[in-house]
Amino acid sequence: MAVEPNEGGSTVQDSPQELPTVFDKPVSVVKPPRAQTDAATVAQPSLTGGAELTSLTTAADAMRDEEVERTRLFIRMGWGISIASVGAVPLLPAPLATQIAMVAAMVVGMVVSVVYHQRFADPRKYNADALLHLSIMCVINAHVAILYFGAYTISPVIVVVGIHFVARTEAVRTARWIFASCVACYSAIALVLVSGIVADPGVFATGRPLSVQTKLVGALFVLGTYVLGYVTARVFRAASLSSIEDLAKATRLASQREALMDELRADLERALRVGGPGRHTDQTFGAFKLGVVLGRGAMGEVYEAVHTTTNEPAAVKLLRREILADPTQIARFMREARAGGSLDSGYIVRVLDASPDDAALPYLAMERLHGTTLAEILRRDARLEPAAVVGMLRDAGAGADAAAAAGIVHRDLKPQNLMACAAGGWKILDFGAATLGEDAGTLTQGGVIGTPAYMAPEQAKGERATPRADIYALAAVAYRCLTGRHPFNGPDTPTLLYAVVHRMPVRPGALADLDADVDHLFAIALAKEPTDRFASGAELADALGQALAGELEPALRKRGEALARKYPWELLA
Repeated sequence: MAVEPNEGGSTVQDSPQELPTVFDKPVSVVKPPRAQTDAATVAQPSLTGGAELTSLTTAADAMRDEEVERTRLFIRMGWGISIASVGAVPLLPAPLATQIAMVAAMVVGMVVSVVYHQRFADPRKYNADALLHLSIMCVINAHVAILYFGAYTISPVIVVVGIHFVARTEAVRTARWIFASCVACYSAIALVLVSGIVADPGVFATGRPLSVQTKLVGALFVLGTYVLGYVTARVFRAASLSSIEDLAKATRLASQREALMDELRADLERALRVGGPGRHTDQTFGAFKLGVVLGRGAMGEVYEAVHTTTNEPAAVKLLRREILADPTQIARFMREARAGGSLDSGYIVRVLDASPDDAALPYLAMERLHGTTLAEILRRDARLEPAAVVGMLRDAGAGADAAAAAGIVHRDLKPQNLMACAAGGWKILDFGAATLGEDAGTLTQGGVIGTPAYMAPEQAKGERATPRADIYALAAVAYRCLTGRHPFNGPDTPTLLYAVVHRMPVRPGALADLDADVDHLFAIALAKEPTDRFASGAELADALGQALAGELEPALRKRGEALARKYPWELLA
C-alpha cells in the first residue's frame, strides 16, 4: 500500500460493475517532526460541570475558551479602576467613614481578584462556583463605589458593564444570581436614599434638593440600564452561538465531502485502470486458468480465474514483470501468501494456492469474493447506521483477532480492505502489508507502511506494530463510518503523520448525534499508547455497541474520561 493521505489501496472486487483491484507499492516516509505545544488543543472546563475537562469542539466550547480569557482581562481592568479610585480618595471631599469603606473595599477586591486571576490561568479551575464568588465580591465593591461617588451619577455604568460581561456566560443560573444581586444592592441603596433615611453621601451628589419622585425615577432609570445590560448580553450570546454553530455545520459538511471525494478519486483511478483481457488472460498458473483483468496497480494485476479441475472461481494476483528484479517486492508478495495461507477464518479472504519460491512469475490465488467494499459503500452513503457499524466491527474484529492469534498484524486495515460479502458478513482483504510473527522488520527498514488516515501512531513513527495497531485501525474506520469524516486530515503526508502521532481527532459527538459514551469509547480506541487501547476486536465491538446505546461500562467510561484529559480532543476546524 502506498502511503497516501487518501484512501487508495488494494481490494478484491466482484463483477465488472464493482470496483477493480489495485496494488500500491509500500514506500518509506520521513518521520513526522517532534511534538510541539499547540495552544489550540488545550482543553477547557465546563462551567456547568465543575472541573470536568472537555475539548473545544462546539460553539459553546469556543465561547467558553474566550470567556476564560475575557474574565482574566476584566479582572486586570478592575485593578486599574480600583487603583485610580483609591488614588482619587485623598483628592475628594467625603466623610472619613465613606473614605475608609471605599479604600477597604478596593484593596480587598484587588487582593481577592489576584487570587482568582492566578487560579484561572489553569482553565480547568474556571467554573460556575468560582465565577459566582468572584462576581458577588465585585458587585459589593461596585456598589460601595456607587455610594462613594453618588447613586445618581454615571458610576452605575461600571455595574452595567459587569452585568453585560457575566450574562454572556454559559452558566445561566450564575448569571441570574449575579444580576439579581446587582438589582438588590442598588434597590437597597435607592430605598434608603429615596426614603430620606440617609442623605446621598456621594462626593459628586448634587446639592439641589430632589423630590421623592425625582429620586425614584432616577433609581428606576439605573435599574433599567441593569436590565438592558443583562438582556442584550443574553441575546448577543444566543446570536454568537447560532453563528458559530452554522459555521461548524458548514465545516463538517465540507469535511465529509472531502472524505467522499477522496474515496471517489481513488475509486475512479481504479476504474480507469480496469480493462478486459490482460497479457496473461487464458494462461494457466498452477491449477488456475486466468480470465479478464479485475484490477491493475503499481505492484501487479488481479485476474478472474477458475480452477482447471473443479471449476471453482478464484481471483489470482500476479506481480508485474518489471518489478521481479526487486527482491523486497517479491518478499512482500510472498509474505501475503504466507499470511493468508496460515489463516483459517470465515472473516478473512481465503488463500487457495501460491506459487513456489522459485516461480518465474509469482502468483497468489484467493477465493473469488462477491460483494462491495466498505470504501464503495461510504462513497454512496457518507455515514452508516450505528447497528451496521457494530456488525462490521464484530466481523472485522473477529478476523483481526484470528490474525493476531496466528502472530500476524495486517497493518493496513481500511475501508478498501473490508468487504461486505453478498453471502453475508464482512471479510478482511489484502495481507500484503502484514507483518508475521517471525518478521524482523527487514522489509520495512524503519519506514512507514500503511494508510495514514487509519494508521496507528506507533506505525506512523516507524515502530513495530502489534495487534493493537489493527484494533486502532478498525476504530478509525468506525469513526469514519459514524462521523462521515476521517479521524485526521492534512494537506500532505508528513502533516497527516504528525497529526496521527501527536493529536487527537475531533470529538465524535461534535460531528454527529452520538451519545456521550461514544466519545469515551473513542478516547480509548484511538489512544496514542497501545496499552491504553482495547486489547481485541471483540472487546472493541462489544464496547461500541454499549456506547451507542449509552450503556458503556462505568469502568470504561471513567477510563475514557481520563484519557480525554490526557489527550484532549482536537478543535472542530
